[in-house]
Amino acid sequence: IGERLAQGLRTRGLAAGAASIQAEGRSIGTALQEHALKIGGNLLVMGGYGHSRIRDFVLGGATEGILSELRLPVLLSH
Repeated sequence: IGERLAQGLRTRGLAAGAASIQAEGRSIGTALQEHALKIGGNLLVMGGYGHSRIRDFVLGGATEGILSELRLPVLLSH
């Protein structure tokens, strides 16, 4: 689904891409932001909720991890 969304943005003249990355021992938030910065990204777009709020509360969530250690602008879509 990520590539389909990125293609839609590209057809509208925006530079966009989708990637599958491995956290490799890092927090999800750290891994996502490091990858975005590595490829020269200047905005991270992500969904606000991918799992139940209870699961995110118990295990932690990517959204919370990113917002607690912001390194680039983030656009959240709920």
